[in-house]
Amino acid sequence: MRPDLNLLTALRVLLEERNVTHAAKRLHVSQPAMSKTLQKLREELNDPLFTRSSHGLIPTPRAKQLEQRLPELLDQISNLVHPKEFAPASYHGRFNIAGPGVILEQLIPDLSITLQEQAPGTSLTISEVTTDFTEQLGSGQLDFVIHINRSMSEDLIKTSVGFGEVVCAMRADHPLAAKEQITLEDYLHYAHVRLYVAQITHANIGVVDEILNQSGRQRNIVLETSSLSAALNVIRRTDCLMVVADNPVELQDSAFVCKTMPLELGYPTLETVIIQHRRSINSQPHLWLRGVMVELMSHFFREERLFRSTALL
Repeated sequence: MRPDLNLLTALRVLLEERNVTHAAKRLHVSQPAMSKTLQKLREELNDPLFTRSSHGLIPTPRAKQLEQRLPELLDQISNLVHPKEFAPASYHGRFNIAGPGVILEQLIPDLSITLQEQAPGTSLTISEVTTDFTEQLGSGQLDFVIHINRSMSEDLIKTSVGFGEVVCAMRADHPLAAKEQITLEDYLHYAHVRLYVAQITHANIGVVDEILNQSGRQRNIVLETSSLSAALNVIRRTDCLMVVADNPVELQDSAFVCKTMPLELGYPTLETVIIQHRRSINSQPHLWLRGVMVELMSHFFREERLFRSTALL
């Protein structure tokens, strides 16, 4: 028998009512139509399903077997086609999220607290983003990736969480700290620390370096690391410069200053996005978690905390 939901629904009602007339009323059909449906069920299932008695219909062993499983099956199909409102508190599941370490370090504590409060049955697996994150989204290994907006496959859906301007960070008593505007010559005179993020810093070339290469210039990069804390310790104790996005919270203390980038670099505003595969776009758990992340990260942008894609450049 090929599954026919109308027939299976009719069988469920017949099993519940044990009466053709009552089943017909519940399904808003005539008694003859209900009798024809019962006959079709008997033919499709190759079983009489019911015998008549003075007390109504008596189910056969086959019908009793179906009675045990049919309600749950039809309810599952109904919820699949017409899902109930998502209830985070009763959800149990795991999400896999990847992103730059410097962003995850800010997001994960607040996200974990939110999930423990609102969806205690939910667990997270967090990892550093890698160069093959698009393939990982495609295969289902990852549910979400936090990254910089760029051209991607149409199968990947992006949700914006905020924008950040690029600045040049240095220690507070750096020789350039007193200058109102640093020049390109100033910028290239000093050594640099570069933060690494997969798919942004690639082939040992950062976005800033690509811009410099167009004019035949290059900077002296003495350290490349994915650790923001390590990078900050270096620029705190040396004359090294570091390009960051829009004054992250770690630099908002008296040990550092941030300067506008040299005008010659003409650096664009960067947009941070949450990326997911198209197949999960209508998944209620995914919609809910994405909304939570958007709210948290948008709040951090408004509060001038990180989420300006610090690791960049």
